[in-house]
Amino acid sequence: MSAANNFSRYAIVSLGSNLPFSEQSPVEILASAFNALQQLSDELLLVSSLYTTSPIDSPEGTPDFYNAVAAVMPDAEESAHSMLAKLQSIENNTGRQRNGIKNEARTLDLDLITFGDEIINTDDLILPHPRAHERCFVLEPMAELVGEAFVIPGQDKTIRQYLDEIPGSQKIRRH
Repeated sequence: MSAANNFSRYAIVSLGSNLPFSEQSPVEILASAFNALQQLSDELLLVSSLYTTSPIDSPEGTPDFYNAVAAVMPDAEESAHSMLAKLQSIENNTGRQRNGIKNEARTLDLDLITFGDEIINTDDLILPHPRAHERCFVLEPMAELVGEAFVIPGQDKTIRQYLDEIPGSQKIRRH
């Protein structure tokens, strides 16, 4: 996909998994999540490649994550808040446990990165995602979908500019 595509109507979702659930590997969990996201999209779901990334600021012994990004075309009735609720339901259906430990291992993490070009700052939702521009595991697969010249709503730099600023300690490998 090139930056010429109009992503102002898409919801961009970051996916991550590094724990198995119900005999599914993290890669299989992501495949199931793609299927669930397709059900939320009025058009064919756009997906990046899978990436393996080292945990960042995670507890000792946290396994590497598998990450990807998907672009969902929500129906006209969908709101960012209703999309967030649906993403959390998908997470819960894969055994997602929230223990309050920052960056802990998880069966599935679905982060709403953008919802069109909306800028939202409420107690339960901040869009665009407040740390997306700092995370290689979001930016690299996102660049694959929307192009390196894409500017996240509310930001003033391109994805490429943010990627160039990320420290080398964030290890990522495309599958």
